[in-house]
Amino acid sequence: MEARKLCIIGNARTQQKNPITARFSHFFIVFIVEAESGRILDLDVTVMLKATGDFIKELFIGRSLADVDKELIEAIRTTYLASSQKALQMAYMEAVKKYRTWRSEHGVGKFE
Repeated sequence: MEARKLCIIGNARTQQKNPITARFSHFFIVFIVEAESGRILDLDVTVMLKATGDFIKELFIGRSLADVDKELIEAIRTTYLASSQKALQMAYMEAVKKYRTWRSEHGVGKFE
């Protein structure tokens, strides 16, 4: 049987002169995750170019929203050199918070 999935959206503001802000007004990441584990199965992100979205996908796929991954935050800081870097980190952390709230409200397992 296929694992149950959740769609969790994290958003953040980008710098005022960022093309993402001009087009979308906010920076969004849509995470598709395994409900039980929080493992990121897929995602989409509001970026201007496909290559940017592909790069961001590679950073996140297979990781989890169960806790803020400090290694991932550092990877974003050192490899994603764009004006939306902070927004990417903030949107991710918001998604982690939403996932943790969902788990708590639905009594899904305990965090270790």
